[in-house]
Amino acid sequence: MQKTALASFAHLPRTHHDRHVLTSTVDVFGVAHWLLADRAPQPGGDARPFDALVVSVHPGGNIERTELSAVRARWPHLDRLPDGGFVVAASRTRRYEDADQVQVFDALGRETSSFSVGDAIEHLLVDEASHIWVGHFDETQLESAAGAPQATSTGRQTAQASQASSTATP
Repeated sequence: MQKTALASFAHLPRTHHDRHVLTSTVDVFGVAHWLLADRAPQPGGDARPFDALVVSVHPGGNIERTELSAVRARWPHLDRLPDGGFVVAASRTRRYEDADQVQVFDALGRETSSFSVGDAIEHLLVDEASHIWVGHFDETQLESAAGAPQATSTGRQTAQASQASSTATP
């Protein structure tokens, strides 16, 4: 297995070091993204929706900031859609709350859709075609479809994925 170090541009700009990093990722186009909140999530209790900031650093050094409204994920996964929007997914669903743990935001930070892809998300990836790929940790009862994207930004399901999985795909 070859290990590749992140490029030198993949540093959170100092102006944002006062915020808590909820998660970070490098998207399919090589842009680094950090999901930031004013404070760290607290263990136990209910997590209220909060506003978050996504700081994106492009390979050339350009910095973008996108404010997301009403993020519900306590322990989130993040990736960027090719149209400039973002996908935020909660690792776990809560039985007593809305089961739609995946939120899709447009380029202006407004939620455009939400849906569920099953409990116990461990990995989240968006490809060039806006397909959302989800990997679950082993305690889940769902099985990911090998080679099939798990969802689109609308959460529509396809025959390919519905044959092998209970999760949503294009």
